[in-house]
Amino acid sequence: METSYFKEQLQAKEDMLAQTTRFLVQTQHKLEEKNKELVLANKDIFDSINFAALIQNSLLPDIDILKIFFKDASFKIMQQIGIGGDTVFIKNTNNGVVFGLLDSTGHGVPAAMLSISGTLLLKELMTSMEIDNPQTLFNLLNYQLHKTFNNSSSSIAHKEGVIFSFSSSQNKLIYSSAKGKALLLHKTGEFEELANTKKSLGDDANTEFELFDMKVTSGDKLIMYSDGLTDQFGGEKNKKFSRDRLKKILSTRPGTNAGEMVKIIEEEFTIWKSTNAQTDDVSFMIIEF
Repeated sequence: METSYFKEQLQAKEDMLAQTTRFLVQTQHKLEEKNKELVLANKDIFDSINFAALIQNSLLPDIDILKIFFKDASFKIMQQIGIGGDTVFIKNTNNGVVFGLLDSTGHGVPAAMLSISGTLLLKELMTSMEIDNPQTLFNLLNYQLHKTFNNSSSSIAHKEGVIFSFSSSQNKLIYSSAKGKALLLHKTGEFEELANTKKSLGDDANTEFELFDMKVTSGDKLIMYSDGLTDQFGGEKNKKFSRDRLKKILSTRPGTNAGEMVKIIEEEFTIWKSTNAQTDDVSFMIIEF
């Protein structure tokens, strides 16, 4: 009687174990199927991002336009996930050339859409309305951004950056800046911080951006950059790359042309970042006069 009882108990446990095993096998198969679906979905997402990056990069300007007017020019854009909000702008005019660097809110797909729309709007203003004054361009871009994306209860779309206009006939350089990050490295080795309007594009429809004059001489270098460069964490103590570090890199290689200097900054940034994740879109442009 006792043996029969234990046999029944053992059989019951074996049946339960068999059911559990079948359940685990079924669950494993379901997880494997879900994993395949996730892999395919992930591939579709990255394929879409890669294709979107090709589209966004196709809108980037030809740097050789600036080389017609200046000794040398170069830029680098490293979006956080392949597409993003950083861009450079270059367009020749009847009087010379307009150029600059803009950083849109956030990163990824939303920032890329904002970046592209801003670039197209600037081109439209310059082409159809023949505007080449940076102050007027920024005032109109600011108004349109605020009207389209922002209102009194929410504010979702902003840009920061700087736009320059060079007149070849007058040999004159003017600019407007919306919290833009820009330095002038004189051939003497001294740095000059460029003044700016301390408002972002899109913040307030009534903002009037200032117009500034610039005096440059042969051998000077103009450096524009987004905060993604200087705010990147890295190094031995995991600190920000910083503007001081950027200045040091620039000042220790005074004879380096713009193209080579852009490559050096990219290399130094990559070493600094090391295995850390890139925290934001990164862009910088150098003009050599």
